[in-house]
Amino acid sequence: MNVLLALQNANPNLRLYSVFDPAFRPYGQVLPVRDAALFDAIRRTPIPESGNCYVASDPALEALDAVREIGRTVYGGMPIEAGFCNGRGFTLNAEEYHKCSEVNCSTTGLVLLLALPEDVHERTLDSKDVKGFYLPPETPVEIYPRVLHFAPCRSTADGFNCLVILTRGTNAPLDAIDTTADGERGLLWMQNKWLLCHPDSPQAQKGAFVGIRGENLRLLLG
Repeated sequence: MNVLLALQNANPNLRLYSVFDPAFRPYGQVLPVRDAALFDAIRRTPIPESGNCYVASDPALEALDAVREIGRTVYGGMPIEAGFCNGRGFTLNAEEYHKCSEVNCSTTGLVLLLALPEDVHERTLDSKDVKGFYLPPETPVEIYPRVLHFAPCRSTADGFNCLVILTRGTNAPLDAIDTTADGERGLLWMQNKWLLCHPDSPQAQKGAFVGIRGENLRLLLG
């Protein structure tokens, strides 16, 4: 049984698709990048024994020709940062968006939990509107601006690795945060990062804006 089918069978209440499915088109696109050096570099990034780790800027990744080409083709030559989010997470917890694309690639495979901007009403997202997309190994994708996403979910017991490319400065700390502000200002959590979290999440405990209702989705392994 393939990984996606096993995950679908284990999670009947979550709509799960492949990034090659037409359902992915509003959220992003698969990029025509097949580069052994890129995949080898992603494979060398460490997966923690528990939880997730995020490194915004990794010089070894940023020096790769494939990453520089993505900077030219996806970001139009704007300054970018390339890092990784690796771990063993399997819970929704929160959704964020950026006003730039995000490029992801994995050598382990993983699941992205995504939602569209139009799924958010009065700064609130119902988790039933979140869809899961299986990203197979060595398949770079562009997630479009404003599409809601967060840390990936592992698709196997071995955890996941995930390349993360963004415009430089994204996810850097802000001078001040005000989650009581009106409108979109109250969602701004880091530079170029607007965040809605579930009330049961670690992010809520840190003071992030609570804007996800419904079940805090958990991805079960097949």
